[in-house]
Amino acid sequence: MRRPTLSLPTFLLLSSIFLFHSLLPTKSFEILPRSSNFGADIDGFNITNFLNFHDSIRLDSDPAVEDVPGEARVTVDALKRALHEHRFLHFPLQDGLTWQDQLTFVQLFGVAFDESLHPNRVPWEGEKDPRVAVFSNNKNYGLVGVGVEGFHSDGNVVEIPHQANFLYCEQTVKGAATLLAPLEEVRNSLPEELLLNVDFTSSHVDNLEKPLAHHHPASGRPTMFFGLGTLAGLYKKDGETLTREETDDINDKISEAIEKVGPYRHEWVAGSLLVMDNLAVVHRASSETQATDDPDAIRIMRRVTLAAKRPLRRRDQTFEDYPHRCNDEICLVSLGRHIEAGADHSFPGVEEGNELCRGYFHQTSSLASLTNKELARMAAEIAEELRMPHFLDARKYGMNKPTIRWGSPTTEDEWNNEYPWDDVSGQPNDCDGPGTEPCIFIGPRGKWFDFACNPKRSEGTTPGPEITWGEREMFDIAPLCQVSLEWFHQNENEVQEKREL
Repeated sequence: MRRPTLSLPTFLLLSSIFLFHSLLPTKSFEILPRSSNFGADIDGFNITNFLNFHDSIRLDSDPAVEDVPGEARVTVDALKRALHEHRFLHFPLQDGLTWQDQLTFVQLFGVAFDESLHPNRVPWEGEKDPRVAVFSNNKNYGLVGVGVEGFHSDGNVVEIPHQANFLYCEQTVKGAATLLAPLEEVRNSLPEELLLNVDFTSSHVDNLEKPLAHHHPASGRPTMFFGLGTLAGLYKKDGETLTREETDDINDKISEAIEKVGPYRHEWVAGSLLVMDNLAVVHRASSETQATDDPDAIRIMRRVTLAAKRPLRRRDQTFEDYPHRCNDEICLVSLGRHIEAGADHSFPGVEEGNELCRGYFHQTSSLASLTNKELARMAAEIAEELRMPHFLDARKYGMNKPTIRWGSPTTEDEWNNEYPWDDVSGQPNDCDGPGTEPCIFIGPRGKWFDFACNPKRSEGTTPGPEITWGEREMFDIAPLCQVSLEWFHQNENEVQEKREL
């Protein structure tokens, strides 16, 4: 039988499609978890190639998260979720990564922290940008003696600790390593009464306190915050300063828990990038990083940290502090009175909204999925009570009579495509063009509106939606969370027990 042949135009078309997909960075990388469920390797992802492919994000000014192109945003969001799940990510084979591209890559995740704001560190004279710190074992190439004080999370001398640490190895010396310990496991190895209402204090900054034990603001998992060795001042418990002996006793028990859990030792190879979830991991540089026996053996590391927006907080409020409605299985809870938008209307988008739900309530919490009319009625009552629109965990596909996919691709609903769109405003409408408003919020009268998944920043648009709620005005959008009724009751009991203690 004669094999069919392709015409030249068809062959060229198929070849171009194959070449396009083979070059597309978001299609090629894999997330390879380590067997210990602590950390993951990112295989097949090259940061320089990724930025070259999405060349529009290389702006003269700092690129804002809102400006990340759609395809790049999908990748960044996937990497953020992987970071919270695995707690550190290793990007091998990043040879030749420039400090500019390292900084730009961090800025896709948020705002890079200005390292010069650390009160206990004098910038190295050779640094090209205050957001890019350079460390070495030789003062001619960078700051020396950094990170060896003891296990710590970065940002222990500033009001709001950093979200993440992006550490790149330009060149290394024999045996140089960074030790990492998972904070959830460390906390679980300690008695709860040891940590209850205890605050870490900085030895470098007066009156700088952070909850020693709390829950991760993005993943909702139990975690801690501290700096051991010379970084720790006298701890406080219930607002009272502890003695040096009491502080040392807590730190000794934390050190014992770290050794019991067993830290991971990351041996550095030139050209690799390590991204640490700074609020889920403590780290310490090994003594070999400071080796100076061989004058020709030079270690050069570059660090960029991701700034955070909100201080660390304990879960010490009951649901009575939050507007909520519950049925026999699910509680819907608003963060509208607890999360303030910035002066530029930088209200949380859908991805950040999911993180806030986990951080405030439980690691299984998320934005609300209104899969039936009962849940939609409960959500409508909350929205009308606050006179505030709320994001849902939903995506819209198609126009006119679009379908909706809820937070989990396997979640089905009972609407039969008869969703309560706001007919008055002609929803859905995608004002800025097809596909520009894939996310959904609930607004006046419990009706649903489509909108961008983050505040709009394009010229000629307002950040939030312009809707009529009494009168026509622009609104910020709040997160509407859902949690299980079982956890609702469990949390009420835990908060009450802590208040009694």
